Amino acid sequence: MRLSVLIMLIAVVLPACTQEPLRDNETKQDINKVRSTEGMNVYQHGYDNMDRGHHEFDGVDIVVDQTYYKTHSVQRGDIIYYRNPKLANSKMNLSENEISRVVALPGEKFRIDKGQIYIDGRQLDSFYGQAHRLGMNVNELIETSNRSEITDNIRNNFKGNAKWIQESDDSNKKEIQVPNGQYYIIGDDWFRSADSRHFGTISKESILGKVLGYKE
Repeated sequence: MRLSVLIMLIAVVLPACTQEPLRDNETKQDINKVRSTEGMNVYQHGYDNMDRGHHEFDGVDIVVDQTYYKTHSVQRGDIIYYRNPKLANSKMNLSENEISRVVALPGEKFRIDKGQIYIDGRQLDSFYGQAHRLGMNVNELIETSNRSEITDNIRNNFKGNAKWIQESDDSNKKEIQVPNGQYYIIGDDWFRSADSRHFGTISKESILGKVLGYKE
């Protein structure tokens, strides 16, 4: 009897421990240069929440297709231009509109463990699937902090950022289910981004367009 119960427990637990990662092979890190045409908006982004180590989108003209989602669905990995929620009694100084990346879709179960995103229990295996600071994940930050040629203040900065990824509430979130018609968004530089980790999911109606790239 005990043996049969043990076998049943193994059968239940083993699949959960061996789930294949969720891979996004479509979204690219490269940012294209595009021309603005009718139906598009040129937006100058003056913040570093999307910085992947090269000041991406910071202080440049960005082309937003405001009609894109009238004929296309929102996909994981999309960089969107959206309207920030109006939060009562919030200490966050949110701009009216912002850009960020979609990481979870309606109906999906979402959690973060030590800076790693999990979707429906599967590790999100993509360049944006884990926490980054200054274009580096936690292992890269630790490795850089151990270099002999850097100064102590830079070393401590990298170590502090690595510790933040491992221990911060912003990098550890209990599992939630994304409501229907809602999306979970996170900026590419987790330390510098105000996003769904702070104000929750956003609605489809608040998405104003898709970011296509830099203005040519």
